[in-house]
Amino acid sequence: MRVCTLITFALIEAVSLFSSPRPALERPNVVILFLDDCGYGDFSHTGNPSIHTPNISRLVSEGLNFPQFYTASPACSASRYALLTGRNPARSGFNWVLGPEAEKHIHTKEITLAEGLKSAGYSTAMFGKWHLGNPNVANRFTSDALPLAHGFDYWIGSNVSNDYDPGANLIRSKAGGTSPAPGYEIIEENYARNQELQGSLTARYTDEAMSFIRNNRDTPFFAYVAYGMPHLPVHASKEAIGKSKRGLYGDVIEEIDANVGRLRSLLDELELAQNTLIVFTSDNGPWIRFQDTTEHEMYGEARLNIGSALPFRDGKGSTWEGGVRVPGVFWWPGVIEPATVVREPACTFDVLPTVFAYAAVPIPTGRSLDGRDIRHYFNRALYSEKVDDFRFIYTGASKNEVYGVRLGPWKAHVRLFSQTKSDYGFQANREKPLLFQLEHDPSERFDRASERPDMIKTLMGEIDHFESHLSSEGTFWQELP
Repeated sequence: MRVCTLITFALIEAVSLFSSPRPALERPNVVILFLDDCGYGDFSHTGNPSIHTPNISRLVSEGLNFPQFYTASPACSASRYALLTGRNPARSGFNWVLGPEAEKHIHTKEITLAEGLKSAGYSTAMFGKWHLGNPNVANRFTSDALPLAHGFDYWIGSNVSNDYDPGANLIRSKAGGTSPAPGYEIIEENYARNQELQGSLTARYTDEAMSFIRNNRDTPFFAYVAYGMPHLPVHASKEAIGKSKRGLYGDVIEEIDANVGRLRSLLDELELAQNTLIVFTSDNGPWIRFQDTTEHEMYGEARLNIGSALPFRDGKGSTWEGGVRVPGVFWWPGVIEPATVVREPACTFDVLPTVFAYAAVPIPTGRSLDGRDIRHYFNRALYSEKVDDFRFIYTGASKNEVYGVRLGPWKAHVRLFSQTKSDYGFQANREKPLLFQLEHDPSERFDRASERPDMIKTLMGEIDHFESHLSSEGTFWQELP
């Protein structure tokens, strides 16, 4: 996944907006702000006592907050795949994390958010971490591994996470460029240990996104801003260091918040706010395994630089709730009513069908789509069609295998993985799953399996159905020789 000084102003502004409702059928601009490894509890609006995030809180007070929002995977590549395709990561055909030498990448037959919006006349650009493929010897340095092959007109960012040493490169698209593939150039090679560069990237990606928005203010646009922070090793700019009450990690989160504010202010300046949808979320939960690490070769005193998944168990990599519960904030003045709280669960793979519905982009055919159109949650008066039931298959290490399932408030674990390696004293398998009622027990402390064999049967049926369909449909990669 707090009283804001701007709440009074926001509510006054909201009354003005809703006194004469605007048509909600115009195609909105879309800005997705996607963090890397942040914890659900890292923000003012989720109760963090020492990290101050007023700009994100303003999005919450003026927009919609999902307390039960999920990323589709607890790991980098898989979660990004789901966001951009609306599909469960098990359908990707690749492992949950793609290293710089991985042969596979997001397949060209996938239809991404950027491709769909581009087909509808949107300008599209990405700023930040890609992590869905990298040109290398194994794939013959193919351009298909990078963003321009998947609907983006422009990209500047990293190919992989910022701790790959070697392997993390800062790249941008460039006509006539040749490295690491045709159409690109490497700005900085192997930048993992370049602390000054790493500290500059949050503001740099924001600057680039703001320039793109200014240049495309008269046409619909899609800006995907995938910040590389707070992935370890954490870095902040010189201007941000020492500003928070939570050390360097807090500085990093507060710097992201400040840049969210810059983007929000630009939309006001350009009079674009009422036709722009902002989505704020994260790829997965935080690192917690370094909670006792005082010395790490690259991460330093890592115990000080990890986020909080509270009130949930565990973090990144785990299908305990702390690995997949993330902030879910949606903002669109004039369509989303201020201070909307939706108690029903939703997921990052719901973004694509929802945005496509707003932009009048046809839903991709010839493939399964796991996401739902959730416009009803944004404004129940404007969109009366109810949202489909939330069915969520948890997938985990390392081949996006099934670890669990959620239906309504009930969650079953059939496999366990914990950063702490403890599994908190529990065991789970297909023959004896764990069962939790998440709305009453979000910390997953009380196994209810013995009390509800009927629910176990229902949930196992959901897993069987998913796996059977996945087996018969396969992946796009399985069609290759």
